[in-house]
Amino acid sequence: MAMRLVCCLLLVCLAQGAWASDAQLVARQSAGVGEAPQRIVSLDELSTELLVSLGIEPVGVANLANYRRYIGIGNDLLERSVALGSAQQPNLEAIARLESDLIVGVAYLHLPLFERLDGLAPTLIYQVSLASAGYDGVAIGEAMLEHLGRLTGRQAQAAAVIREGQQALAAARQSVRELDLQGEPVAVLYPLVQQGSFIALNQQTLIGSLMNRLEVRSPWTLRSAHSLHRRIDMRSFASEPGLRVLFIGGQERAPFFASPLWKALPVAQQQRYAFLPTPYWTFGGPRSTAAIATQVREAIEAMNR
Repeated sequence: MAMRLVCCLLLVCLAQGAWASDAQLVARQSAGVGEAPQRIVSLDELSTELLVSLGIEPVGVANLANYRRYIGIGNDLLERSVALGSAQQPNLEAIARLESDLIVGVAYLHLPLFERLDGLAPTLIYQVSLASAGYDGVAIGEAMLEHLGRLTGRQAQAAAVIREGQQALAAARQSVRELDLQGEPVAVLYPLVQQGSFIALNQQTLIGSLMNRLEVRSPWTLRSAHSLHRRIDMRSFASEPGLRVLFIGGQERAPFFASPLWKALPVAQQQRYAFLPTPYWTFGGPRSTAAIATQVREAIEAMNR
C-alpha cells in the first residue's frame, strides 16, 4: 500500500490557483466531442469520481477495483461498469468493444495515448500534469466537474456537488478559527513506519491545497514542479514546536506508534496527532474534498478537546 501511494505522488500534479478558461482546462479533445454523451468511459480515478458525482454510470472504468476499494464514491453506479485494466495502460480492445461516445482521461496519464483513443471514440483529456503550474488541487476538481456538467447537461448536479465541497471546507476553516489554530503548524504526513521518518506532501496536491485553504501553516512546504513529496527525518519532526499532525495511509496499528521512541515525542505526549481515514490525497473532485475536509475538521476538534 505504501509503495502504491508513493507512486501516485510521483504521477500527480495539481497546483495552486483557478482555471481561467476551458483552453487551460482541456489538454486535448476530439473534434467529435458533442453534447450530452450517453456512453462514457473513464480512464482514471479522478474522472470516475466526477462522473459518478454527476449521477452518470460509466460504461467502462480503468482501475475499477482500486476505485471501489479505496475511494468508493458512487460505487452503486459502477456495478455494471466494465473493468478496463490500469489507468496507465488501459485495455484499448475492451474500450473499442464498448462503442462509447466519450472517453475521459487526464494529461499526466493519457496525453500520449490521445491519437489511439481518438481513433476509438471522441476523447477528452483534461490538463492535469506535472508540467502544469499555478493551479490548485481543489479548484481543478471543481473546474473539471463544472465542465463535465455543462457537457452532459447536468449543470445543476455539478453546482450542488461543488457547493457540498465548499461548505465542508468552510466548516473546517471555522473550526480552525474557533480553536485559534490560524497560522499554527499543522502537517499532513505519510509515516514511513519501518524507517522512523515521514513524507510531507507537495502543496499542489488535493489535501495540500485543502490545508492551505484552512489557514493553518505547513511546517514543511513543497511547491516543486518536479517532486510531490519530501522526506522529514525524526530530528526535524521532534524539533517543530507546537506541531499537530494528521497521518494518512491507514497505519495507526503499526508497531511504531506503540514504540518508546514515538511515545517520547512531544506530539505523542501531548496527544496532538490523529489518523485520517482516507488513503487518498493526491487527486480528487469536490466530493473527495468534502469527505477529507470533514475528516480533517473532526480530527482537529478531537485532538483539542
